[in-house]
Amino acid sequence: MRGRSPSGLSPVAAQQSTPHDDRRRLSLGPALISALVLSALLPALLVSWLLSSNSSQAIDTLAESAISQAAHRVDVGALAHLGESHTVVNALVPPVSTSGAEAERTRNWLRDTAAFELMAYALTQQSPNVPYLYFGTTDGSFFGLEREDGRFIVREIHPGESGRRHYDIAQPGDRSRLVKVEASVYDPRKRPWYQLAASTGKRVFTDVYRSAVKKQFDLTLAQPIFDTDGKTLLGVMAVDMSLARLTDLIRSTRISDHAVTYLVDGQGRMVASSVDEDLSVIVNDKYQRITPLQSREPLVRESYAQLFAPGRQVTKGEPGLVRLETERDWLQRLGLTSNRLIALQRPFGAKYELDWQLVVVVPEQDFTRQVLQARQWSLVAMAALIGVGALVAFLVARRLSAQFLQLNRSASLVGTGSVPPVQDKAPFREVYNLSRVMHDSALKLQAYNREIKRKNKALHESALLLEERVRLRTSELATSREEALAAVKAKAGFLAVMSHEIRTPLNGVVGMSELLSETGLTPSQKELLGVLKVSSEQLLSVVDDILDFSKIESGKLALEALPMDLHAAVTGVCNLMRVRAQEKGLLLTMDLPADVPRTIIGDITRLRQVLLNLLSNAVKFTHYGEITLRVWEEKNAAPLTLGFSVSDTGVGISPQRQGDLFQPFSQGDTSTARVYGGTGLGLMICRHLVELMGGRIQVHSQTGVGSTFSFTIHTQVARAEDVAAPAAPGLPMAQRGHRLLVVDDNLTNLKVASAMLTRLGYLHDTRDNGLRAVEAVEQALREQRPYALVLMDSHMPEMDGVATTRQIRERLGPAAPVVLGVSASSLPNDRARCLDAGMADYLAKPLELQSLGLALQRWLDGVDTITDTLPGAQASPAPRASVPWIHAERWTMLGEFDNGAGKVRSAIVQDFLAELDKRMADIRRAMASRDHQALGNAAHQLKGAALNTCASRLAQVCEDLERRSLLQDPEAFADSGLLDQIAEGTRQALAKAA
Repeated sequence: MRGRSPSGLSPVAAQQSTPHDDRRRLSLGPALISALVLSALLPALLVSWLLSSNSSQAIDTLAESAISQAAHRVDVGALAHLGESHTVVNALVPPVSTSGAEAERTRNWLRDTAAFELMAYALTQQSPNVPYLYFGTTDGSFFGLEREDGRFIVREIHPGESGRRHYDIAQPGDRSRLVKVEASVYDPRKRPWYQLAASTGKRVFTDVYRSAVKKQFDLTLAQPIFDTDGKTLLGVMAVDMSLARLTDLIRSTRISDHAVTYLVDGQGRMVASSVDEDLSVIVNDKYQRITPLQSREPLVRESYAQLFAPGRQVTKGEPGLVRLETERDWLQRLGLTSNRLIALQRPFGAKYELDWQLVVVVPEQDFTRQVLQARQWSLVAMAALIGVGALVAFLVARRLSAQFLQLNRSASLVGTGSVPPVQDKAPFREVYNLSRVMHDSALKLQAYNREIKRKNKALHESALLLEERVRLRTSELATSREEALAAVKAKAGFLAVMSHEIRTPLNGVVGMSELLSETGLTPSQKELLGVLKVSSEQLLSVVDDILDFSKIESGKLALEALPMDLHAAVTGVCNLMRVRAQEKGLLLTMDLPADVPRTIIGDITRLRQVLLNLLSNAVKFTHYGEITLRVWEEKNAAPLTLGFSVSDTGVGISPQRQGDLFQPFSQGDTSTARVYGGTGLGLMICRHLVELMGGRIQVHSQTGVGSTFSFTIHTQVARAEDVAAPAAPGLPMAQRGHRLLVVDDNLTNLKVASAMLTRLGYLHDTRDNGLRAVEAVEQALREQRPYALVLMDSHMPEMDGVATTRQIRERLGPAAPVVLGVSASSLPNDRARCLDAGMADYLAKPLELQSLGLALQRWLDGVDTITDTLPGAQASPAPRASVPWIHAERWTMLGEFDNGAGKVRSAIVQDFLAELDKRMADIRRAMASRDHQALGNAAHQLKGAALNTCASRLAQVCEDLERRSLLQDPEAFADSGLLDQIAEGTRQALAKAA
């Protein structure tokens, strides 16, 4: 065996082991040794554990019996000792309530001190542990007799006297030897024993106290005496008893050499203990009993600290042993020594309403000393057994490992790719078979390696070819994506242009027709005007359908969730369509049960759009008969589900065409568009709106019989008080003398807007391009006749409405008028551009007289008239606390034209936050240099950036700062602290929203 490595392998075999496998492996020899040792050790350990377990159970039984008997002896003796005081009091006062002569005899003790003295003289001789009997009355009298060192002392005081007189008597009634007269005032009514009995109204023990003359603890039992009514207190009778016998009893009860027994009262202070130590200390010239934690005995301190630890649940009335843990060393963890304590805690004195605890503590080692010695000898025996087993196992393993060593070498050769020889001379059949298997396996592995190398080469060539194909395909996909994005952008641009070009003439048609309807017309003219209005509304409906279809395709169509009056909405739709139905001779009915919720949460505009589309189709394709609109509530549905259906007796739809009804540009028949008109987008838009409401739409139809379109929506009940009241009828006329400016490059639109403003009662001027509008606003300000509001067309040549608005706000600053954008485009990105430029609102053409008047009233409310804007008047900005951190509506609109990955809005926010520190630094430098112009420019730049990012509160503060700078206000330089807070709050709000 010379020359082997410690693991049992030869140096050659060790060198041939795999260099990349660094896991540690066991040698066969140590494994066999361990197995044999464990086979011998486990039975020994099992037997030792059983013996130890049985001995532990026996010790537990012995310990519990010894401790419980000792505690019982102390309990019985102590209670008998305390009972002496009750026996003495019972001789004077019956333990139960009495009346008549017996009760009068009890009250007479307080009046007849001679009789009391005689009785006390006899009782103190009969009860050596009760040396002192006394009483005090309500008038301050006191009388007591005490047996002291074989003689008797009488103490008494009468009303009006200050100190008690002490007499040494030879027999009752003797007053010949006056010992002393107390100099201090003594009032029994102020003593603890008197006040405790008077307050409880029953016989009661006082707290334990140290005797004034002896080195012992005493206890007082007080008994209140009442008048015949049982309520009026006459006095209190009390006896003092010594607890020295209680201490002797505890110390005489022996459990083991190191056992400790002690009593603790309800205040956690020592009453008696088997430890020979003084249980009181002097604090401020008064004796005070110690707590167990102040005891010099470690067992007392340790047991009390664990038994009465805060939060530990102590079950009263259930005696049992408790093991208390102490610091443990490695010998104790092995079970060779024991530092634990066995404790018994039980309540004491409950019979006499004393909240005391009796604790008996014994070191576990007092009971386990012989068991621990046995364990130590067992450990020595097991160590010897392990040594013998290891020696035997080593000799056996040495013989076996020599046979397996040859197999180990053969395995090492297989691992290196070589072919090991067959061990023909091996004495064991298993060894021979294993060597044969290794030899054959090595031959097969060499053949497999050659095949794998060939296939790896082919796989590498295929991977290179696949990478080239992936690269080409990726390039094609990138090109296709750019083309798709370009197509989407072109489509959006086309829709914007078409919307503007169609809505611009429609604005003139609708506006003029609405103004014309306000004039006196003949019946024939009114009929022609009605046709003109219907045609313009139909054309506007086509444009709206196309724009809704565009929003649906781009995923930008969103619904509102506001309280609405469902019954009013359905009734209004029916009333609107009933006129068209009556024109064709059709009966339009409505079935709206009363149990359907009246107020719900939803988008009233989109719900009306779906109902109007279905009813309009029903009227369009029905020539005779009736149309019915039904509404119902789905029972037992969660969330609340409402159903709607529109049934007609019209031409019907063939089953072959029903599947395509809800697809874009699809109608029930190819001739439908030619006969009835329409874009074929209405039902597709209805399907998408219904799905956004959480429901689904379906159709049941039969050719020549009629059709029923039904759909469901998910909603929830709203409170009636949350539903907005309908607008009051009538035009919203001008309320104050505001002056307005209309800017539009289209002469027709100028005339329409001018006529509407005249109809609404507003003073106004008109301009046909942006440059003239800027000049007009500046000229009006110089003439001290500023415009309160500007209606600004967003699409104009030379300078469009966005650029014009920016020019006005840059030149006039806080003095700039309110700007309302007007455009024929209703795309979200056009609206967002106008709001970002500083426009207050955005109105879509064609303008309607009612909506225009409402918008003007909303934005002119609180704006000064011409006489209010003279020099020296300053606009009062809105309180900052009422302005939100982020303008919710603008933030939502900014997200409507975000890309699919949602990165556009995020990139805008990141750019703003990256520049925020620099812009804040510019403002601080301007404040430090007290440069109004530089401060105004820096505040204006930050304000524009904040408006673009929807940071409304920061924009408002910057606007206020810019206004102060223009007015050369010196207070503008003292606002940096607030601006820093607003900037930091804006940063956090944008980071959270993004």
